[in-house]
Amino acid sequence: MRRGEMSRRMNPRGRARTSRHFWVAVAILLWLPAHVAQAQQARRPFRIGVLNAAWAASHPTVEGLKAGLKDLGLQDGRDVTFDVRFTEGKLDTMPAAAEALVKAGVDLIFTSQEAATQAAKDATKSVPIVFTLVGDPLGAGIVDKLAQPGANVTGVSSLQTELMAKRLEVLKALAPAVRRVWLIYYSVDLGTAPMIGKALGAAQRMKLDLLPRGVLDASELKRGTGSCEAR
Repeated sequence: MRRGEMSRRMNPRGRARTSRHFWVAVAILLWLPAHVAQAQQARRPFRIGVLNAAWAASHPTVEGLKAGLKDLGLQDGRDVTFDVRFTEGKLDTMPAAAEALVKAGVDLIFTSQEAATQAAKDATKSVPIVFTLVGDPLGAGIVDKLAQPGANVTGVSSLQTELMAKRLEVLKALAPAVRRVWLIYYSVDLGTAPMIGKALGAAQRMKLDLLPRGVLDASELKRGTGSCEAR
């Protein structure tokens, strides 16, 4: 067995990431035929705009998307090109970045997390949008129904909201004596409110003292973890 094969077999998180990237690529592929035909008539690759709050263009979701499309036979530069817009954690600049992608004439927008997806949805009603890592797309109003998303938006949910209670259950099973849990989250992320609500409800049922703490940047995260250790 080769090392790469062993790693994939022994790393369930890796398999989950690979599977998620593959299905995101499949979701994009479902939008492609008519648009690729138009691009081929214009003798140009299909243009995918990427929108996220990452700190660099080479975000794992972007690399995973490229790998997934490559697995499906689409080569970067030949069949598709990527216009990556990342906002370095600044969610207030997300709407402008989304509008810039629409003005650039991309054929499809790939988004990561709720803020980017909502910004893209607000920016266009015609350009197809495929999202990933949205915790509750139905609750956020991004899709009309999970089975039939509607409009120009579809994608893959991260199930973050639904999994909050399960994560606390696993923590309690691994550390039965735990009584206080700090929940650190990105305070301006639109998707955190329903997740915190789920976590608080589950913590109450399990008689856990859950302390949500929002942070904006790395320095606040460091201070937050420091205060956790002090207690």
